[in-house]
Amino acid sequence: MAKESEINVYEIVNSVVNAIPGMASSIAVIGAFDSEITEITDASTARVAHSLFGTSSTYGTFKGTDVIDFLFIGASNLVVANITTWTDAETPVAETTLTNEKLTQALAKLKGERFDMLFIADELSDSAQTIVSTWLDEELKGKNPHGQVASLTRANASAYATSVQTFNKNIYYINTQNLTVNGAQLDLNRSTAYICGLIAGMSVSRSLTSKIIQGVTAVSPEYTMETGDLGASLLNLNIPFIKCKDRNLKEFVCVSSMLPNGLDIYINRVRDYVLKTIAVETYLGEQSSDATVEGIDNIVQTVKKVCVEDLKLLKDIVYSVEKVSSDCIEIYIEYMKFDGIITTINLYYTIQVE
Repeated sequence: MAKESEINVYEIVNSVVNAIPGMASSIAVIGAFDSEITEITDASTARVAHSLFGTSSTYGTFKGTDVIDFLFIGASNLVVANITTWTDAETPVAETTLTNEKLTQALAKLKGERFDMLFIADELSDSAQTIVSTWLDEELKGKNPHGQVASLTRANASAYATSVQTFNKNIYYINTQNLTVNGAQLDLNRSTAYICGLIAGMSVSRSLTSKIIQGVTAVSPEYTMETGDLGASLLNLNIPFIKCKDRNLKEFVCVSSMLPNGLDIYINRVRDYVLKTIAVETYLGEQSSDATVEGIDNIVQTVKKVCVEDLKLLKDIVYSVEKVSSDCIEIYIEYMKFDGIITTINLYYTIQVE
């Protein structure tokens, strides 16, 4: 039977995680979602995430649902841990408060999961952040490193100095500001998610220091780096922040992306990328023979070639592999060598009048 001609376009949903070399863009998000799903769930697109975890909410109620679109600015996928529980009333009421108990349960569910960045859709107390930092250390020890992007607001410089001690080397950004993005004013939760999404979309080798933050047209509060201003204190604590560069052009830059461990974001991300890329897990359960030692050495050598020579993520990786007992092989990375970040350029000039 004849029919009118038509063109049909269908989306085929594929979950492709970090298929591009030098990218690490899988994000795990813990928060309250407008959903009854409580098991850890992967969402490969924003459309899938909204279909499972809510399409709209009163901002601040379901803080996880609020950030889906912002994280997917650069995320390859989301690994979702929903902390919402519902009452048994005839009309169920959502319990959305992120307690330390719920946070601990969500982290336990995520233990061992493969992802690159951790985003918690809420600002954490010092005790809650300590729980997260301890968990991140345990994951790193298990060769499953993740970097956290976190929100933090405190009353004064002294309070920031206390709170920043609860963060460790597994941090990619600490956001203290509300952003206006393309004319839309965002709360702290969505502002931090926006930054997280931008970082996910960057190569791990990129620094944010002195770089224009795409889409940001205003920040609140605004800091200066004058002595006595909170901005100077944050800079001394290695807490990054965004500052206006050109108000007419609405250009805002990250003043410094040095983090509390004293290293730039790119060094923290490349470190995690290298450690995760050394895929020696397949040798667990194999015979501890010379061939095994050689095979593991070949894996590390290949990673070194890709990360140093091909992708140029860092300058060098110096390592050794040796059998130390009948059931233990050690990979000793003596050091990873990185380029520094340029923060000073001196420009000299002379005026000549004839």
